[in-house]
Amino acid sequence: MTLPTFKESETQDLFKTLDKFLKDQDGPINKEKYLKIQEQLGKEPDPKHMPLGFDDLTEDAQLAFNIYNKLGNRVYGDVGFTGKDYTNLPILLQIYHIRDVDLLLDLLNTMDAYNINKSQKQIKKMYDDMKKKK
Repeated sequence: MTLPTFKESETQDLFKTLDKFLKDQDGPINKEKYLKIQEQLGKEPDPKHMPLGFDDLTEDAQLAFNIYNKLGNRVYGDVGFTGKDYTNLPILLQIYHIRDVDLLLDLLNTMDAYNINKSQKQIKKMYDDMKKKK
């Protein structure tokens, strides 16, 4: 009975970490820069304020990123990035010997949703900027 709860808790932590990592990647500073600045200032790095690096992700999340980056992009000029093309996913599942397909799909969908939302915001900003110039 405690094992599924523990697994669920682990999964929740994994997705919280992934979400923070994705947001940190779009921030003005990455983990390497943060550590360098703290070193130059002679301060001890504060884990609460430190951006996450790729090495802070679990092996599952790192593997999901590797697979995600191997998938093709679906991009249209008028709407931007609309998500990944999952046509080659079955081949990648075999190559990487993925056992927990459900978890991988959840991770890929999380990354996809984040990137689609980011693309939509960028296009909206460009559109709004063009309207202001007129």
